[in-house]
Amino acid sequence: MLRIRLPQNWSVSLGELLAATFILLAAAFYNGYPLVYSDTGTYISSGFEGKVPMDRPIVYGLFIRHMSLAVTLWGPVLVQGFLLAWLLRLLWQPYLGERFSGKYFFLLAALCILTPLPWYAGQLMPDIFTAMQILILALVLTRPALSLWLWCCLGALFVLSCLVHFSNLFIGILTLLGLQVWAWWRPAMVRTFFPQRLRRSLLVGAWCALAFLALPTINWMFDGAFTLGKGSYTFIIGRMVDSGMLKMYLDDHCASNEYRLCIYKDSLPENSRAFHWQGSSPLYKEGGWGAPEAEYKRIVWGTLRSPKYLALHLWQSTLSVPTQLMQNAIGSGLDYGWYRAPESPPYQAVQRFFPYEFNAYIGSRQCENPWGQELKFDFFNNLNYWVLCATALALLWLVFVQKSESTSALLPLLVVLTLGVLANAFITSSLAVIADRFSPRVVWMLTMWVLLALFQLREKTAN
Repeated sequence: MLRIRLPQNWSVSLGELLAATFILLAAAFYNGYPLVYSDTGTYISSGFEGKVPMDRPIVYGLFIRHMSLAVTLWGPVLVQGFLLAWLLRLLWQPYLGERFSGKYFFLLAALCILTPLPWYAGQLMPDIFTAMQILILALVLTRPALSLWLWCCLGALFVLSCLVHFSNLFIGILTLLGLQVWAWWRPAMVRTFFPQRLRRSLLVGAWCALAFLALPTINWMFDGAFTLGKGSYTFIIGRMVDSGMLKMYLDDHCASNEYRLCIYKDSLPENSRAFHWQGSSPLYKEGGWGAPEAEYKRIVWGTLRSPKYLALHLWQSTLSVPTQLMQNAIGSGLDYGWYRAPESPPYQAVQRFFPYEFNAYIGSRQCENPWGQELKFDFFNNLNYWVLCATALALLWLVFVQKSESTSALLPLLVVLTLGVLANAFITSSLAVIADRFSPRVVWMLTMWVLLALFQLREKTAN
């Protein structure tokens, strides 16, 4: 008979994780309801209708459906908060030493006050899974030993993180590649910091490959099309509109190719937002999302096969990274007044699939509750700006000036987190759009590292 042995003090650990979950959901409680974004309605509808959206995977919609039990949208954010609390506990255990519980809750509270973390943990969007994916990479690449059940749990959560959003799969792969480049550049340091780097990187690579196969398989099960996404190339075309590359490519190739886009090459929208969402854009004139995908695929691969345009892609992507890193506004898209409007997708989805919670949704700050309260982010953004400045200065001091043994022990973690933040900026700005929603979802991890390092330094000074 199979017996499962629970770890000692498991009930205490479970209680701490539940308490930590509620701390991480502070922003949702402040709002009065799980935070929604303009895309939330599409995710909810896709999960309940079983239809693959044109511009995103269905997996996060299925996550919402099953974690809500079709009863409450608090379910998905509670699960998100619990998973994040568990990952942070695992990550911090080797560094916080004695009196772990007090330090654990202090760090959580500090991060929830000083960083954008709670605004993503309590939001019905897959963005928090990007941070969880990078935390998993940090765990498996820096921890000397992990039990079999932890490997299984972390692997399952990593694959799920890859499936809920297109960008996450490529962010994980690029983070791994970045570590290999760093190993080539600093081989002695990597041998010291990551003695099992190659073997564990191969395992994570296998997780990425599994996700790469699972996503089109899931799409095929629900939609009959074995593809990563119906609108993947549409996003890249939009990015080419932003960079001006689409106009240049069409000018060069319309004479020898019968692209439908050539009709519009002299009247393209001024940016990707207009191209993707305005009804007057060439995308909608040609049938909307998915309809011109085959042509867009031909154009994108045409640029990738051309040395000139491949170099332009790489150049534009490289330039976009620092620009994306500077986009760190908290609350991007959370304070739209139209969440109370009947035409908004979140309004329609909550009203249709969670009618018993509709009054709670309408009574949230996002919908300007009956007391006239709403979400305002001026204070939080000013605080975040100064925290990021302090984080940058503290990183420079801890890594290049202070150089203590305690800081050195944390350097492997910093390497993985930094590579993850850079990969997030590169992938989102290259394949989608430069937006102030993408960087804050992961940059808070650098502030987390600074706080861990200061804890270590304080412990050493006290002893």
